[in-house]
Amino acid sequence: MNPSSVSGQGTSADEVLFSAFRERKTSNRRWWLALLVPLLAGLAAWASLHEVPGSMRIITANGIKMVSPGMAQEEVLRMLGRPVGRERNAAGQDCFQHGQFSLTEPSTTLYVLCYEAGQLREVSTRRYSLWGVGPDGTFVPAGIQMGPPPPRP
Repeated sequence: MNPSSVSGQGTSADEVLFSAFRERKTSNRRWWLALLVPLLAGLAAWASLHEVPGSMRIITANGIKMVSPGMAQEEVLRMLGRPVGRERNAAGQDCFQHGQFSLTEPSTTLYVLCYEAGQLREVSTRRYSLWGVGPDGTFVPAGIQMGPPPPRP
């Protein structure tokens, strides 16, 4: 029996059997795609880190959010959620405090966002220490159990 008649295509059985190992010309499209994907990923990462002048990153329970002066108050509240406090600054602007307090962290950051005519005008931060006072009058960082004082010699 003729091997070319077995394959039915006029080629030898060896050619059909080892066709997967023959060199094939690779497409230029694959090389362009292989170069373009990391380039686009790098560009997206750079754009996400590029800040608008005056903007600030705020850490929330749902991730890091970016706010900029001039944003509408409703837009900021949708992004950050309900504020933990409210005050009026010396310039008469309404200021809302956003942040998360924890009983296990030794300090926290409170973000103060001040609005004028419904637009964000000023963003500042305040850092608070969350230390407690132990039964013996010593300062104890948050998250450490305050038990009875050790016996004194």
